[in-house]
Amino acid sequence: MITRRQLLAASAASASLAVAPAVPAAPDVLRFVFSRPLDNPRTQWLIRVYTQLTTELGLGFAFVEVPPKRATALVLLGEVDGELGRTFDYQLLYPTLVRVPEPNNAVRFAAYATRPGLRFDTWQALRAGGVRCEYRLGIVELERMLLRELPATQVSAIPTIAQGVKKLLLGRTDLYFDVEEAVGDYLYFLNPAQRHATSTMRQAGVVLATTGHAYLNASRAALAPPLAAGLARLKRQGDVQRYLLAALAAYKARL
Repeated sequence: MITRRQLLAASAASASLAVAPAVPAAPDVLRFVFSRPLDNPRTQWLIRVYTQLTTELGLGFAFVEVPPKRATALVLLGEVDGELGRTFDYQLLYPTLVRVPEPNNAVRFAAYATRPGLRFDTWQALRAGGVRCEYRLGIVELERMLLRELPATQVSAIPTIAQGVKKLLLGRTDLYFDVEEAVGDYLYFLNPAQRHATSTMRQAGVVLATTGHAYLNASRAALAPPLAAGLARLKRQGDVQRYLLAALAAYKARL
């Protein structure tokens, strides 16, 4: 005859042998950097786009904010998984990076001036005229281009668009080179008085027209095709443009 004490002991032993319910594994997280700060609306736009794309692939997303010049180095070392946006030919500078073939957007590098009549036509003309040129740190393509085409004595660099524009307006440089959309955003977010102060500044020519792409560390190469397919679909649906307009509006509302 089984006693009550034996039944309780058997139940306890059975409970101790029971398999605990499985805990779902945390998703693999893709860590991205970008050449712009976290609070920049273009950064917020791409974070939203790639958060959706990685979620659809069953992956997590994390943004790591670093100085622009460190961004690529971290990707190459495998300390992060990718960059949210670099130009199409960036892969020529860093062949081990894997480009996501579908572009995020169109990108143009442009030159800006205040001096009447000054334009960007040819590098030869800039060399011959001793034109003082400046670019923003972190835009490796522009850095390589200017230092390849011009004497180092004609080239300087600054960390922010605000500084580049200020030096241009003060006549301390002749041409300022940057990404067209970045300069456009900077001017758009100025207040009316600040915008009036830049009224003598104009675009003096387009240096390069290309496309912007996400790049991955080689260890994540297999993700490039599905990310590209998902991005193309979001663009067809109008989501990418909608997310961009929402990010720009949200930033404008905070000013």
